[in-house]
Amino acid sequence: MSFSKSNLRRRQQARRTTLVGALGLLVFLLSGLSEGCAMSAFDRLVLFSEVHGTVLKEGKPVEGARLTQTVVWSDNKNEIPAQHAVTDGQGSFSFPTIEHKPGILRMVPHQPVILEKIMIDYQGVEYTAWRHTKDTYDANSEMNGKPINLVCELTREPDFEGTHYGICKAI
Repeated sequence: MSFSKSNLRRRQQARRTTLVGALGLLVFLLSGLSEGCAMSAFDRLVLFSEVHGTVLKEGKPVEGARLTQTVVWSDNKNEIPAQHAVTDGQGSFSFPTIEHKPGILRMVPHQPVILEKIMIDYQGVEYTAWRHTKDTYDANSEMNGKPINLVCELTREPDFEGTHYGICKAI
């Protein structure tokens, strides 16, 4: 009789432990919904922050340059579609933030590797405007918390500016 009571107590303790663990996980997930949390399990992953820029040739605005923004992400099995923009009369262009749903990635420790690239096509010539490897899902981490604002001079040779490569300079 004592053997079965002992088994019953162990089963009850196991159920309580499971319940406490499940409640702890629920509290963790729900805590991500509060506004004060810097990074929650439900925040979207920023793969490429918003970009604003100007394309120049010999210091003058270039109208009609076609820009292509691409992202290659180590954690994505599907290709992320390229974004396109065309410069206006002032040579201006912009790209919105590229985000992805977090899924389970917010709960699994890992190091993201995200290759960001912007190419410019103007009068049949292709220019490497921006190339950067991003290692965090935070917005504006490419520029240490500052927005990405670029000036792209078509006559400039591609070069490194900090961790970025291309003809564009951050302003």
